Amino acid sequence: MKNLRMIMAAALMLLLAPGGAEAQDKVVFALNWVPYGIHFGVFAAKELGYYRDAHLDVDIQRGYGSGDTVKRVGTGAADIGMADEASVIVGWGKGLKVRQIATILDRSADAIFYVKGLGINQPKDLEGHTLGAAAGETSLNLLPVFGAGAGVDTTKIKVINLTPPAKFPSLVSKKVDSIVAFTTEEPAIRSAAQKAGVEIGRFLFADYGVDYYSVGLIASDEMLAKKPDVIKRVATATMRGYAWAAKHPDQAADFFVKNFPATTRDLMLAQWKVTIGLMLTDYTKAHGVGAIDPAKMAKTLALIKKYQEVSGPVTVDDIYSTRYLENVPAE
Repeated sequence: MKNLRMIMAAALMLLLAPGGAEAQDKVVFALNWVPYGIHFGVFAAKELGYYRDAHLDVDIQRGYGSGDTVKRVGTGAADIGMADEASVIVGWGKGLKVRQIATILDRSADAIFYVKGLGINQPKDLEGHTLGAAAGETSLNLLPVFGAGAGVDTTKIKVINLTPPAKFPSLVSKKVDSIVAFTTEEPAIRSAAQKAGVEIGRFLFADYGVDYYSVGLIASDEMLAKKPDVIKRVATATMRGYAWAAKHPDQAADFFVKNFPATTRDLMLAQWKVTIGLMLTDYTKAHGVGAIDPAKMAKTLALIKKYQEVSGPVTVDDIYSTRYLENVPAE
């Protein structure tokens, strides 16, 4: 009897101890790309202890593009991830049952950056000029939507296929006249342009009627069925990190540099400030950081189906859920 009591007491101490059994829900979190300014919220959640307080042991891993993250999450190589909604929709059509459970960029981040001094002053001037883009990237696929809103015949733009790492150097060296890129990358583009002694301008897709869901948190249907509480805790802790980082950008930058000391703090902070403007919109301020508008998601699906190749039937109920995120007020 005495031995039994000792065993039970020891087991109870293990459960109550910091890092005990309750705190060991291990989660692999795949980002959409190499960590940069858009990811401040994730590392704020880590450094502030939001994951720990939610009894989570989160392994944050770099990404290799949204399409790859959708594949990793859809096949179980990662438990949760960050990816754009277009990749979720295309992936679902290929049998990857993944859905967005929180949005990070509530306003579309797509843009065209161009070299000044080449006769490009308004969107119409892009006709007859070259535009660098990676094959299949969403911003390129949505170019006709931008063209319709901006009065541009996009068939008169010569698209040059570039690898993602080659886009910025090709632009500032004037090998191409313009490129498509996210506005979160604007500080890096302008930094490269300043070093090369060229001036850069930009056109935002969102200013010309392109409004759809882009980067957000994603999880597979299998994970949502098996561990819904774990996913909800990860999503809520992450979005709490984003809400805090939006209010405390300088401290969030310190957290990020602590994890990635080789990065340039000012550049990362500038990227994060662009992200804040795309994340905190009238909708998310009213409904919570990460909240998803069903009507906008339906519009997103229709847009992607029209301009990207989507295999098989995909419905709006397939591609997102609002059940796995608690309300996270903008701080």
